[in-house]
Amino acid sequence: MRTRRGALLWLAGIGLLVVVLGVLAAIPLLRGDDSGSQGTLVGRPAPSISADDLAGRRWTLADGAGRITWVNFWATNCEPCRTEMPAMQILADAYGERLLVLGVDWGESRESVTDFIDRYAITYPILLDPSLDNFYRWSARAGLPRHYFVDGTGKVAREVIGPLAPARMAQIVEELLGPPPND
Repeated sequence: MRTRRGALLWLAGIGLLVVVLGVLAAIPLLRGDDSGSQGTLVGRPAPSISADDLAGRRWTLADGAGRITWVNFWATNCEPCRTEMPAMQILADAYGERLLVLGVDWGESRESVTDFIDRYAITYPILLDPSLDNFYRWSARAGLPRHYFVDGTGKVAREVIGPLAPARMAQIVEELLGPPPND
């Protein structure tokens, strides 16, 4: 009787392990496509943006007309943003006038944003969105980071919700613009 109970417990344990491993294996499939070529805005005209940068200059998507504009919604307390933004700066520098990066802060104070930007040496335009009006024109749900690549005609070419690895960033920008120009 004791041996049979032990065997049943082993079988139940193995069954549970199989279920857990199956769920863990399915998680990447449930996350969907990370190519950025799918999303609710891809292929549609980009929503508007109108916000001031840290120096008080007003920016809109028209400032990126004729080139790729990378709209990134972020916050200082967003852990992936701390990794992404220095990599985004490298790409902004490499592509120069061919790529406009607009970092739109998610409703934080000018002081905390300025401290963050100074600490990470970010020089591309950082826009303040204290009311989150710009954010909610692009997305009905909260969640950071968010990346939108708008083509020269004003349509969303790529949309990535969530963290974007530096290598994937470079790949998306190269798909849209080709290799960076030589210095």
